[in-house]
Amino acid sequence: MKSDVLIHQYTNLESQRIRAKTPLRLLTIDKISPAYLDEWKRNAHTWEVFNVFIEHFCIRQRIPLPELLNILEKTILIKVLSQVNGNQKDAAKFLGIKYTTLHQKVKKYNIKFFKNPI
Repeated sequence: MKSDVLIHQYTNLESQRIRAKTPLRLLTIDKISPAYLDEWKRNAHTWEVFNVFIEHFCIRQRIPLPELLNILEKTILIKVLSQVNGNQKDAAKFLGIKYTTLHQKVKKYNIKFFKNPI
């Protein structure tokens, strides 16, 4: 019964997103603070999408937490590096981590970027 309700909620959210033709926004690292999280929790739509994400990946797919965190970390790194045209110094600054830490993560996930000429 609970899964039927969640499927219905997910379908409803997905159809609303498609009708609105706006992509789901991801949180950016520079906005995360306790006050922001409280505000985010009050935004029912965002909270429902987050719960659907947790339901899908943690409960239905049963992806182990370390693997899920690796997938999320790699995805975030690729998105940020794409936004800064592969510039690791700018990406590290945006993410709030040291350049050497970012470089280690890029090597760990074997991420390769080719800079586009301006």
